[in-house]
Amino acid sequence: MPVLRHEALEFEARGGASFGRASIEGRRTLEKIDGPGQLIHVIYAATYQEAMQAHYDRLGWGQYKPMPGVTDRPYDQDELERQLVEYPADAELRRLNGLAT
Repeated sequence: MPVLRHEALEFEARGGASFGRASIEGRRTLEKIDGPGQLIHVIYAATYQEAMQAHYDRLGWGQYKPMPGVTDRPYDQDELERQLVEYPADAELRRLNGLAT
């Protein structure tokens, strides 16, 4: 089961933050809306639910309430391949997926 990169971003324009599976296009879209963002932290996980719980734990928010059948599905190899192309310098992403760095 692939492990993917998730990013917490902070945006000055709205004084808020965003968290989700990392993608270059996703970040570009958010920055079109909210202006430049700053990377706050990265979490690696095999499902969105796992990533959200780690994010909640990091922020001290308690238990994440998942959406069954949506957030608990494992990621697939195609999703990992996209991230490997978009984040070629992410040695941790490669290591966690058993790939040479």
